[in-house]
Parts: sequence; structure tokens; C-alpha cells
Amino acid sequence: MSLTSLLLLLGSACLHVVTHVALKRSNDRAAFVWWMLIWAGVLFSPVVFLAWRSIPPLGWGLLALSSVFEAGYFVAIALAYKGADLSLVYPLARGTGPTLLLLWSATALRERLTLGGMAGVALIAVGLYVINLPRPGAWREPLRALGKAGPRWALLAGACISFYTAIDKLGVGVVQDPLFYTYLAIWLSLVWLTPWTFWQVGWRGMQAELRSARWSTALAGFTTLAAYAIVLLTMRLGTPAGYAGAVREVSVVLGAAYGVLVLKEPGAIMRIVGAAVIAAGVVVIGVLG
Repeated sequence: MSLTSLLLLLGSACLHVVTHVALKRSNDRAAFVWWMLIWAGVLFSPVVFLAWRSIPPLGWGLLALSSVFEAGYFVAIALAYKGADLSLVYPLARGTGPTLLLLWSATALRERLTLGGMAGVALIAVGLYVINLPRPGAWREPLRALGKAGPRWALLAGACISFYTAIDKLGVGVVQDPLFYTYLAIWLSLVWLTPWTFWQVGWRGMQAELRSARWSTALAGFTTLAAYAIVLLTMRLGTPAGYAGAVREVSVVLGAAYGVLVLKEPGAIMRIVGAAVIAAGVVVIGVLG
């Protein structure tokens, strides 16, 4: 991986943490996600005029399929935050994604799986286990934690990440403009999300969340689209999907640290240790994979 791609992905990771901190602090996550995506579409609307191009049927097909999993990710992450802390949900979701993505990259995308990549996957698996430990030595507790809704939704969100990132590796090659591709995917995701959101919240709830969140929905909208457009740009520059999806997940350390240090969530030691191990795993994938 080139130094340019590595720096771009680290910048993407920092932007992504901003999105999730804003989401976790919202009152109604389902409504917040909807407004966030609306703001993303509005703020990046000049893309339509600056980058519009003809898209072949294959490109539209890949965009549509990707948007289904992207909408599934937003639903899952919103539900995960209802029942669990940021320092638990964020590392679980973002750590599961690159682990599965490496498998899809090696099989569906035919990207070569190296010893370094497998070592990174092993580290991520260990980190995912450690982050669920309430204290050192409580080795059976993570299995019990998966019986709760929050962690299960976080794992589903991670699976959705792996699916849409693998699809987008193909899609951005067809459409050829990462920002334009991401912009269209956002609006297609809104098509799937809108009925579910209004069923969950209703228009009054949507208005209440917009008043409560104020400008944080706009900030989250900007960071979520910009962060993922950067990932697609690095893949367009030649970075394998498994590596691009992995390196950006160093954000799990920042997310866990914010949850523990700022939001005062419990389980500080094990969550920070687990997040650090996950981060180490994704860095190994990115550098040695």
C-alpha cells in the first residue's frame, strides 16, 4: 500500500469517528441517520453537476445492491446503539467488517490472501473477544454478552460493511468516480431507509430529532460521505478492498477511547485493550497483508 493511500485512509478513520460520536449522542438514532443522509445529499449536491456521467446498467445494478446493504448497516447500527455503549458497539461493528471483507476479497474479488493478512484477522478475532470482557479473567462473559441485542446488531452492522465494501470495489471500477458513486449510493440507501424510519419514528419524531440534534446531523452527513468516498478513492488508486477496509478501522481505538473517557462508559481497561488489539490487527492487514 502506498503512503498516500495509507494517509488518506487514516484521515477517513478520523472523519468516521466524528459520525459515530454524533450518532451515539443523538436522542433517536433512526431519525438521526435519516437526517444525516439527507444532509449528506444536500451538502454534496454540486457533485451532480461537476461529476455527472453516463452509468452503464451494471453500474446501476451494483449501486442498487450496495445500497441495500448500506441501508441495512444504518438500521443495524442505530439499533445497536439503543442497547449498548459506543465503546462496545463501535469496535464490534468496525472490527467485524474488515475480518469478513478479507474473506470476500480473497474469494469473490480474487485478491490474494497473505500470511500477514491472516495474522491481522487473528488479531481482530482476539480483540473482538477481549473487548467484551468486563474484567481480566472473565473469559466466558463475551459469549453471554452476545445474548444481548446491542452486540448482535453490531455484528450484523459489521457484516453489512463487508458486503457493501466488496460490492463497491467493483462498482467504483465501473462508475470510475468515487465521490459521484458514493453520492448516488447515499440517495439509493435513503430510498430503502425512508419507509422503515417513518414507521419507527413518525414525522413528529423526525422533527423533534432535527430540533434536538441541530447542526450535528449536518456534521455527521458531511463526515460519513467524505470518509467513505476517501476509501473508494484509495481502492480506485489500486488499494485492495480488504486492505482499504481494514486500515480505516484504526478508528475503533478513537471510538472506544471517546466512549470510555468522555462518555464515561464502564469497562474502560478491557475495552481500550480490546480496541487496541483490533486496531493492531487491521494495521497488520494493511501493512503486511
